[in-house]
Amino acid sequence: MKKLFISILITFLLLPSILMTQTANAVEFDLNKLRPIITADGVVQVEKSIIFDASSSFLVDNDESVTYMWNFGDNSIPSYDVETVHTYDEPGNYLVTLTITQGKQKESIQRDVYAYNKLILMLTDVGEMREGIANFKAEAEDDGIYIYLLDSYDSTTAFMSEETLSKKLSDQVSILNNADSIVTWTARGSGVNALTRLIQQSSEEEQTKIQDSLKGKSIVVVTDDNLNTLARIMQANFNIIKPEQIIIVRQTELNNLVTSESIDEFIERLEARFSDYSTINAESGRVGIWNSISYLVSFMITKGVPSNTIVLLLMLPVIATIIAFLKQVVGVTTFGLYTPSIITLSFLALGLKFGLIILVIIIFTGAVLRKALDRFRLLHIPRIAIVLTISTFIILLMLAFGTYMGISQIATIAVFPMLIMTTLAEKFVSAMGGKGFFSAMLLMLETTVVSLICYWVVEWQFLQNLVLGHPEIILLLILVNYALGRWTGLRLMEYVRFREVMKHAEE
Repeated sequence: MKKLFISILITFLLLPSILMTQTANAVEFDLNKLRPIITADGVVQVEKSIIFDASSSFLVDNDESVTYMWNFGDNSIPSYDVETVHTYDEPGNYLVTLTITQGKQKESIQRDVYAYNKLILMLTDVGEMREGIANFKAEAEDDGIYIYLLDSYDSTTAFMSEETLSKKLSDQVSILNNADSIVTWTARGSGVNALTRLIQQSSEEEQTKIQDSLKGKSIVVVTDDNLNTLARIMQANFNIIKPEQIIIVRQTELNNLVTSESIDEFIERLEARFSDYSTINAESGRVGIWNSISYLVSFMITKGVPSNTIVLLLMLPVIATIIAFLKQVVGVTTFGLYTPSIITLSFLALGLKFGLIILVIIIFTGAVLRKALDRFRLLHIPRIAIVLTISTFIILLMLAFGTYMGISQIATIAVFPMLIMTTLAEKFVSAMGGKGFFSAMLLMLETTVVSLICYWVVEWQFLQNLVLGHPEIILLLILVNYALGRWTGLRLMEYVRFREVMKHAEE
């Protein structure tokens, strides 16, 4: 027991030192050497002014005069000011060179600037299409169209993707305001949700500014899902973002979007090709008796409730019904109904890989600590409190390691699911005390298998979109559970367990 606590204490004390060591190697600058610095945007619209600023450059501390020379890469006349304004007449990539001379020292620095005819902001988390999106971006630049890409390829769940894209959008509001079109190509509408969250979390002044910039623009959503269902889901997003319209299309229509001179021409091409698409606007959001619950969901999203949170709430009755079926009809044994439901929801929020890691850590920690604490003859409640405390501490170390590895969004999105999962230690430790180690492990294994089955069912994107787009469906689950409650036959597992008895009974 002492060795265990000492090991944990050493890990906790050394981790900050390890993290600090990685950032301690700061670059030492030579104070006697010029260092030119260019401050400017990386993209600019053709025939629009762009400001180049060299005032942040490091100069030698002496009385020698300083001269600046700007070469804009387009065969135009150089500029010799610290801050200068330039306009590009043709689209393309330009290499801007700043040369600073001070006394006998002369240093240069270069920076790429792209001048575009049309700017498209694209949000994506489709990692399997990363190479294709990069090629598509390069081909668009050849036509004078710049696609400003905000990605969250490394996000494991829609929750983390939405969080990542929202943070990146908040840093690129100027690009959002200046973009001619916005394209989202994400799983479960994370891109549109991120844009919605940006507006909801902005100040009133900034919110009005963003909405005003989007009034005459269209948002193009690329998806493989059912278009009509997705249109119902995104109606609430439309009411918050307030663009001219949201157009939901297939991947094959991206080239048409890029080559079209305007959104109207793009829609004309969709209709001429009899393409599968759907449009969301102010007229598409009318409420009827048959979609009153859908309106309630839209109202919640409009008032700031994240759509991913609503998905979890709507999936909970589905999860509970699946577990009830597995227990009542199949005959699987679990830690009740609540525990596998919480594990499934945690898998949805954390991602299956990370969720399983947390679950294994909790089970391992509970087993080891219970064995270690036996010698102290502690009462049950204080013993559980110690197990929960150390489990939380270990998860804290994991979060610190995740932050160090650059996946800090896990801490902001998934901290509550992780803390809830630590309470499973109480269930497991109590089962070990009452049933023994092997029986508790078997029960935990069955619970995990049931949770995995529920996860694979409710993770099905079609089901999520269907329930979110038509939440009235969950009312049918009441009838399903009523039928399960009237079940009087043997469970499937009992047919296996009692097959010999039933065989003799038939004889």
